[in-house]
Amino acid sequence: MGDAWDEETILTVRKYALQNALEYDGAGQIGSTLGRLLAERQDLRSRAKELSSVVNDEVTKANSLIHSEGAASVRTLIENIDPEAVQRTKQTKREGLKPLDNISAGVVLRFAPNPNGPLSIGHARGVVINHEYASMHDGKMVLRFDDTDTIVKPPLKDAYEWIIEDYEWLTGSKPDIVVRASERMPVYIRYAEEMLRKSAGYVCECSAEEFRALRVSKRACPHRGRTVEENIEAWEKMLDGRFSPGDAVVRVLTDMSLPNPALRDWPAWRIQHEAHPMVGNSYLAWPLLDFQSAIEDHEQGVTHIIRGKDLMDSTRKQKLLYDHLGWKYPETLYWGRVSIHGSGSFSTSEIRRGIESKMYSGWDDPRVPTLRSMRRRGFNPVALRSFWVDMGVTQKDVAVA
Repeated sequence: MGDAWDEETILTVRKYALQNALEYDGAGQIGSTLGRLLAERQDLRSRAKELSSVVNDEVTKANSLIHSEGAASVRTLIENIDPEAVQRTKQTKREGLKPLDNISAGVVLRFAPNPNGPLSIGHARGVVINHEYASMHDGKMVLRFDDTDTIVKPPLKDAYEWIIEDYEWLTGSKPDIVVRASERMPVYIRYAEEMLRKSAGYVCECSAEEFRALRVSKRACPHRGRTVEENIEAWEKMLDGRFSPGDAVVRVLTDMSLPNPALRDWPAWRIQHEAHPMVGNSYLAWPLLDFQSAIEDHEQGVTHIIRGKDLMDSTRKQKLLYDHLGWKYPETLYWGRVSIHGSGSFSTSEIRRGIESKMYSGWDDPRVPTLRSMRRRGFNPVALRSFWVDMGVTQKDVAVA
């Protein structure tokens, strides 16, 4: 197979295979080597499948050399190809993902996309990191569809199956548990009622503009002092359609003087009369993401949440809800933003609009940064997994050329 490649390509593959073997003491990985190669030689990305064989050969040879000739010999070989590569190895030795802290009985992680389209490169990070940690700690991986928003990000019926296919292609395995939030509405209704009966929340009939002014001025909503009976009566009106969209929301009772305005009596439920692709018009009031996600994390026994640092306010809101309900919040880790040059927007909503306007031919159009597009273009999922594992979990924002 090596005869099919020019000498420069073979030497570049060999350099990264030797470098990887040196870093991992003779246990270099094909995926990591291929990922580094494609990062340097972007012109080879369309031939990733063809490269697998030669990468495998070079990785096998490099690992064997570590054991038979020793690290010093391998270091010399790297220097002969690229003197700077040895120094980079010393400075940037990768150790994979660091083990999770506070491990007790069993680890449960989750990846929770909104099914308004298939998965993008950005989603891949959540899949890979959470799946790798579940595997590392012999835990469970939950694939949860957070699909209770029929207004801003309405679900696509086909996307549920697309996302499962994308997940299995990327990880090479099936999730341990699949949850569709829209099918769990009775659970969320029960907890909303529990919150109201504990006077930990209330039904607010202020307009959005009225409450915004109250929040900014740190003043209480006039409905904040309702009795339990009054709140339950208003709640039932939300559920059975006697309120129209915008007439009322359920709020979690916090403290209107909190320094962070986003945490002041944050909204947990709203009225939505749009039909849902999975359950139709069965429900007229729906939980907002921060409430639904918090409840489901507890229900599924999630022990660790790993997500973007842009969701720190969600963590703060959910901890306030957990305090009301007497629950312990999961351990939480965050990653920063990653910008990949030439990958386009990670926004599923923007891609969807582009498809609807005929800008793109579909979700696997080569110009869009979806996993379906990458699969069509011949990308190796092992290389993509290695990329995100090597990136790790850090709150630092990173730009990748």
